[in-house]
Amino acid sequence: MAPEDIKAALGAGLLSFPVTHFDENGRFQSKSYQQHIEWLSGFPAPVLFAAGGTGEFFSLSPDEIPTIVKSAKEAAGKTAIVSGCGFGTHVGTELARNVEKAGAMASCSCPIT
Repeated sequence: MAPEDIKAALGAGLLSFPVTHFDENGRFQSKSYQQHIEWLSGFPAPVLFAAGGTGEFFSLSPDEIPTIVKSAKEAAGKTAIVSGCGFGTHVGTELARNVEKAGAMASCSCPIT
């Protein structure tokens, strides 16, 4: 999306911040997460924040974040996905590229919490 489109989507209504689902060992649980995203996508929020909108960003490795974004994008239908992005300039830049490939329309350098 163009920056103007991202800005418009972010200002178009309520934003959704789903909690990332983990099992008892701290591993990402894609199936239950996607079920939750599908349910949330039934409401008119124009943007959904994946992998960090509820404070879990710094509990994730940079390799886990694109997987979570991809799961969110697969389940979100037309709802736009924004991802947390950070860990310093080099890792943050690489992470931004990877979440874009995974389906995020944007990333933010500090998670929204």
